[in-house]
Amino acid sequence: MDNLEVADDYQQVQDQLAILNARGEDVTEDQLIKRTLKRGLEEILDYRMDGTYYRVAWDEAGNLSLTDVYGNKAGVITPIKNSLIEDFKADDQGVWDHFNLAIMKSIAR
Repeated sequence: MDNLEVADDYQQVQDQLAILNARGEDVTEDQLIKRTLKRGLEEILDYRMDGTYYRVAWDEAGNLSLTDVYGNKAGVITPIKNSLIEDFKADDQGVWDHFNLAIMKSIAR
């Protein structure tokens, strides 16, 4: 599953899901969206910060947590509505905008 590029939108996620399922991989749409959101946020952070200074992880509440190189909590990306996965399904580009705005608020640079 990790050999696929990060999807830009929900349609690409659905296309990747079809490819993976055709290859016999047991992956759900929600798992693929979670991977896409995490990796997409990592790419946005790398671009904005000129390198990898933060670790991104899903927390138990379904948010994306940002941790700096010292292990300190640097921020949390919360859903626009009920869940980041459902937000992505409803408005994929809106989620990327939400991530950018949240990063600017959490990590001023």
